[in-house]
Amino acid sequence: MISWCVDQMNLLLAWVKKSQRIVPPGTIVKVNLGSSIVATDGWINVDGSPHVLMARLPKPMLKLMYRFSDARNWCGDENLYINQLKARRFVHHNLEYGLPFPNESVDYLYSSHVLEHFRKDAAERVLRDAHRVLKKGARLRVCVPDLRHAFELYEQGHTEQALTYFFEPRRGSFSSHRYMYDFELLASLLRKVGFTSIEKCAYQQGLVPDLDCLDNRPEETLYVEGVK
Repeated sequence: MISWCVDQMNLLLAWVKKSQRIVPPGTIVKVNLGSSIVATDGWINVDGSPHVLMARLPKPMLKLMYRFSDARNWCGDENLYINQLKARRFVHHNLEYGLPFPNESVDYLYSSHVLEHFRKDAAERVLRDAHRVLKKGARLRVCVPDLRHAFELYEQGHTEQALTYFFEPRRGSFSSHRYMYDFELLASLLRKVGFTSIEKCAYQQGLVPDLDCLDNRPEETLYVEGVK
């Protein structure tokens, strides 16, 4: 019940702030979309989770948030949870309302295991807005669970594991998978919204900076970059 209430409050506040716009500082602007709390130095970390919403609260409140939320399932250390939220720059924002940046203001966009949580039409809107905020010649890197990997698991007899990519019940408004991609599907969508020079990349390989810190889950992930 507590988790449901927090989730609903989070959705309401994201709606209230849906028109926010941020003028990013610096000459090279790097934005991590859907960062969760696993943030990287030098990047503006945008996420719509209630954990990011609470990031500015005092530490005792964050301790309560950790203990009464799902954070214990994916962040096994309370101090790490609190330190991550306090040490990085976060922007609380629901990406379904677009990206909170002016036109042509961002040099690099990175998104890992986020796009699959949107319906295909909503994902298209997110990518179209990503194209809007990037400077001419700037680069986007999208990382998603590889649909081919899910089918390979199924063909190898790992049926239950394969099905979790499609049907596993997950808590929270941003948790469930709503679509899946292979390279052809993702590249087609990127071309549709205006990206060019689309290429499949390897784990921690590409032209977006800090991939040694950003990329994760190599065994299941499809890495794709495109240029505005």
